[in-house]
Amino acid sequence: MKRTTTGKAAITTSAAVITAMLFAAAVVEGANYKHEEAISKSIVVEDATRLVIESLSGDIIVTGEEGRETIELKIVKIVRADDEEAARKIAESMGVVVTRPDDMIKIETRYPKKGKVKKSIFSFFVERGQSMSISLTLTVPAGMEVIVASASGDVEVARIISDVSASSASGDLILRDIGGDLEAQVASGDITVEDVAGSVSLGSAAGNIVVRNVGGDAEISVATGDVEITSIVGTLELNSYTGDSVVDGVGAVTYEGINGSARFIDVRGAVEASAASGDLNFRVSPVTLVDYHITASSGNIILRFLEVMEGGFVLKAATTSGEINARLPITVTKVDRNRIAGIVRDGHAKVFLETASGNITIEEPEE
Repeated sequence: MKRTTTGKAAITTSAAVITAMLFAAAVVEGANYKHEEAISKSIVVEDATRLVIESLSGDIIVTGEEGRETIELKIVKIVRADDEEAARKIAESMGVVVTRPDDMIKIETRYPKKGKVKKSIFSFFVERGQSMSISLTLTVPAGMEVIVASASGDVEVARIISDVSASSASGDLILRDIGGDLEAQVASGDITVEDVAGSVSLGSAAGNIVVRNVGGDAEISVATGDVEITSIVGTLELNSYTGDSVVDGVGAVTYEGINGSARFIDVRGAVEASAASGDLNFRVSPVTLVDYHITASSGNIILRFLEVMEGGFVLKAATTSGEINARLPITVTKVDRNRIAGIVRDGHAKVFLETASGNITIEEPEE
């Protein structure tokens, strides 16, 4: 289908205002009425390959559907105000704008500008306790690349076979069944990721991160919050400033922690890990010769081999204040109260473990 020369989306309104409700409900001080409108639109995709959604306030749900050639969009406007007239006036100034720059369809929410209502938006919502939001629910072709940015509100994206990018300044992100790569950032809120075929890049300033089943690599950073990861086929780079981390099933690991413990299970690749304060616990299943370099300023270090690494390794372990427990078939080359060095089997790989304050445990299963 040929794109229209006006550059605007081919939109058909399948239903006008479906419902408008107005009732007294003292939600916040001074906001006694709630006004709600729901509108549905159909957008012809034509040759667009990307969908960009930008929203100031309100939840966003995007679901992919294979074989679809249109975007079905449901818009819900909610206004809380101190009287019916004020609520309706604000709602009339709210809406959604759809444009077609280049190869994308861009959907943006619009709110009243200063001077369009009797008070500015700031005074309306801060001084009088009123609020407004536009929630969006979309069913889209599964093959479109999806980019979603929300200032305030939860974002859910599912069943997209292309790349996805999602961000929210304040709100949770739920991202499932993504066929391409995934990038997600949130300033305040949790991130939940499930079943991504490609690689993921995730960041949270304040909130927990849960990741399950990633087919590629993962790069994850969290300032304040816990991290729970299950099954990453590729490598993991994890930075955690305040919070605990648990990882089960991963290739190589690069980890940096400031304040919090970290536990890694079934690590198949090399490990480069450091922590300022917190225990580091690794259970590794090397599939080839790999090196392990694990350090902590304050915390215990545990390295348990679930499988024997053929070819062996050279071990160096040291603690300033603590004990070292090594259960290995090791030929010791140096040992004292806080240090041990030696060779395990042929010594082809390298293992370096060091903590300033804490115990060190390293062990292998019996051959």
